[in-house]
Amino acid sequence: MNKPASLRAHLAAALPELSTDPERMLVFVEEGSVISTAQPNASFELRYRLSLVLVDFVGDAARLFLAVLRWVQANQWDLLAHPDRWGELAFEVDVIDHERADVQIRLPLRERIGVTTDANGVERVEPWPEPRMPLDEP
Repeated sequence: MNKPASLRAHLAAALPELSTDPERMLVFVEEGSVISTAQPNASFELRYRLSLVLVDFVGDAARLFLAVLRWVQANQWDLLAHPDRWGELAFEVDVIDHERADVQIRLPLRERIGVTTDANGVERVEPWPEPRMPLDEP
């Protein structure tokens, strides 16, 4: 799975205060499933809920959510593009005091995994790139 590490790296770059103490940025993969269509091609898809927990977060929540939205736009754009999915990007905040809070952000994610076999019969398993958001026609 590549998306958990990708989100973590993106947030650390977008919000430098998160990179100073990486132990406070926890990532969990929950409710995972493997989807396969039983076709001759062995490619499959991973679906799961990613839970990102920021412990003792001190910072601008708006900047945090903007960084998450920018990552989602590049890596799981269907969460933004389809109105029936808008509520699936969820969060909870446990306010500790006037400066700190524990923040949990939940995202339903999917990763497509391609399986190909070369001419020598060697199987190659690799993540497929995320489909790009279609551009509106002018």
